[in-house]
Amino acid sequence: MYRDAANPGRDLLITAFASQVFAVERATGLLRWHLRIEDSTFAGVIDLHIGATVVLAVNMAHLVFIEYATGKLLRKVKQAGEYAAVRPIVLLDGEHIFVGRHGEAACYTLSGDPVWVQSFPGKGVGHMSLGFPGNVRQGDDR
Repeated sequence: MYRDAANPGRDLLITAFASQVFAVERATGLLRWHLRIEDSTFAGVIDLHIGATVVLAVNMAHLVFIEYATGKLLRKVKQAGEYAAVRPIVLLDGEHIFVGRHGEAACYTLSGDPVWVQSFPGKGVGHMSLGFPGNVRQGDDR
């Protein structure tokens, strides 16, 4: 997710729905910026991770890196693996982004470059949880 500044500003509330990410001014509620990350409004849930300078928005198909202050699209990366129609669970840990989708885990650098994909051959599919000691993301169930 690039490197974050030491003293981040926290003046924008970031929210996402309908394939769009929005920044709302904390003090006034005014819309500061918005970015459509997919052409379709049916791109599923967007998992947000917000650093001091970069917002990471992950949907069923992409990792999207957005500048926090301006909403400028920095990078859009197609997810590795086979399950593009499944809601992701995302874990940031150390120098990596981990994404789990339907029984498949993938690892990316903080700038979105793919490192590996593990599909757990022959083990089935389903909602996933990801974790390291002290850093866990629990899988969703409808």
